[in-house]
Amino acid sequence: MEDILNINDLVVRYHTETDTVNALNNISLTLKEGETLGLVGETGAGKTTLAKSIMQLIAFPGKIESGSIEYDGRNLLELPIEEIQKIRGNDISMIFQDPMSSLNPVITVGDQIAEVIETHDKCTHQEALEKAKKMLEMVGIAPERYKDYPHQFSGGMKQRVVISIALACNPKILIADEPTTALDVTIQAQVLEMMRDLRQKYNTATILITHDLGIVAQMCDRVAIIYAGEIIETGNLQDIYKHTAHPYTEGLLGSIPQINKDVKRLTPIEGLMPDPTKTYEGCAFAERCKYATDACRSGELEFRCVSEGHYTKCILDAPFKGGEINE
Repeated sequence: MEDILNINDLVVRYHTETDTVNALNNISLTLKEGETLGLVGETGAGKTTLAKSIMQLIAFPGKIESGSIEYDGRNLLELPIEEIQKIRGNDISMIFQDPMSSLNPVITVGDQIAEVIETHDKCTHQEALEKAKKMLEMVGIAPERYKDYPHQFSGGMKQRVVISIALACNPKILIADEPTTALDVTIQAQVLEMMRDLRQKYNTATILITHDLGIVAQMCDRVAIIYAGEIIETGNLQDIYKHTAHPYTEGLLGSIPQINKDVKRLTPIEGLMPDPTKTYEGCAFAERCKYATDACRSGELEFRCVSEGHYTKCILDAPFKGGEINE
């Protein structure tokens, strides 16, 4: 499989009157055709900022300082806004985090889907509505409900509408930002199953943003762990879950309840992420890491190869325990 998206040394800052927030620090990432990449990290790690950077939706006071985002041989950061608007929603689509606020409450869901289709397919409104009905049917909603408004749908059905909008023009890349947030477990499973089926049908490359490693195990081919605006480990499921190469990944796996183990308490990761307005030397995770040495707190760290396709930003060779893959 060839790379469809290449992100190289991406730096994003938010400049306020008093401070500069270092949101993303030299992020590098690749996405291959048809694969699902899980982007995992705790709240505030930079997951959504990375997604918005790809979509060119970083709003003031945010700014992409340097780096490149290459799609189809072109650097998206160098394209005029007219070209970005042609790509956004057509070639690269995004499912935003909260379906409750992603839909316009005063426009019918059919018209909201049709708007995307009209913009990119250059068809009449009636033709776009007919395709919108088919999109609703594809995600499990009766096509006659195209005249309904968002408040007439449940949370799970709103998420299905948002997914149908994102897939309306059959994009090559889908960015799903916490697509199961605020959904109960049953509806969550239905949405994930639907996304899996649609991926198989259209071979859409997907970036799945989540903090839930259980969802990653079900849905993803590869995983990228992000911490304090940096990618600190990447690999396939077996690498991340069975041959864990970074203490932060070990901590994330240790916080997942496992039904096959008799434990009284989960093991939390002590402390908090570093202040993003301050610069630091060495490993960003060092102050929370039980394995940290003086060498971890000084100097600049680089990715090292653990095995083929498995990279980590940790100088230690400790055999971190990893976790279970519950597929």
